[in-house]
Amino acid sequence: MSALTDTRDMSTINVSPKQSEEATEVSRRFTEVDPKDLRIRIESTSGEVVTLPENLNDLLQTVLRLAASGREIGLTHRSKALTSVEAAQMLGISRPTLIKMVAAGEIPSHKVGSHNRFLRADLEQFAERRADAERAAFNAFRDLEEALDRE
Repeated sequence: MSALTDTRDMSTINVSPKQSEEATEVSRRFTEVDPKDLRIRIESTSGEVVTLPENLNDLLQTVLRLAASGREIGLTHRSKALTSVEAAQMLGISRPTLIKMVAAGEIPSHKVGSHNRFLRADLEQFAERRADAERAAFNAFRDLEEALDRE
């Protein structure tokens, strides 16, 4: 599935060589500890301590690994709900085809005023189901062709 990428809302973090070096050292330490046992704590100069929840641990570890690569890091936010134009682009189909599929009940959507909106997760699930169906059809065709060759 091709993913829609919109760079208008992207922030870029330039990683300095020193930051990359420090991120490499911290990332190396991640490998020395079982991820389930790892807790990241932030301590202020006044002694106040915040322990990050597990999900934020994972996010921070990912960012540190990216920083360790020494390359720029691009961050973007993506809306969970897409317009029909964005949804059609994401699926690689035309907008009229998308609207026909919505009318046929193949793709879920909801209305905002008079406009259709699509949840990114629903579109990803649809694309996965469509890819699975295409693979199954191809495999069935291949099996039929092999059976005919044996006759």
